[in-house]
Amino acid sequence: MASPYKRRRPSLLLNLWVYRRLVAVAMVLGLMLWFIWANGETITVAFPFGMGKFTSRTGLVILLSALVGSLVTALIFTMFFAVRRIQATNTKEGNDVPVVPPNDRPPPDYAAKTTEGFEESRWS
Repeated sequence: MASPYKRRRPSLLLNLWVYRRLVAVAMVLGLMLWFIWANGETITVAFPFGMGKFTSRTGLVILLSALVGSLVTALIFTMFFAVRRIQATNTKEGNDVPVVPPNDRPPPDYAAKTTEGFEESRWS
C-alpha cells in the first residue's frame, strides 16, 4: 500500500536558509581571500623600539592589524568588566558604601519587646 503523504522535494532556498551561518562564513572568508589577493603589493612593517621587521603583502598586513586590534579590544573590555564586577561586590559587602536598611522594617529588638505570642515564655 502506498503512503498517503507526498514527499517534499528538496528546495535549494530551504537548504541555504538552514545552512545560512555556514554560507555567511564562506562568503566572509572568500572576501578576505579576495582582499589579500587584490592588495598584493609587498610592504615592510617596522615594529617600534627596534623589535624587528615584518615583510608581507598589503592585504595580509591590514587583516592582521585588524585582528590584533580586535583582540586588544576584547582584552580591554574583559578587564573593564572584571573591575566593575569587583567594585560591585565591594559595595555590596559594605567596604566602600555602608548599606542602610530600609525604613519599613521593624527595629532589631522588636521580637524581645513584643507582647504577641506565648504569654508564658521564659526567654524574655
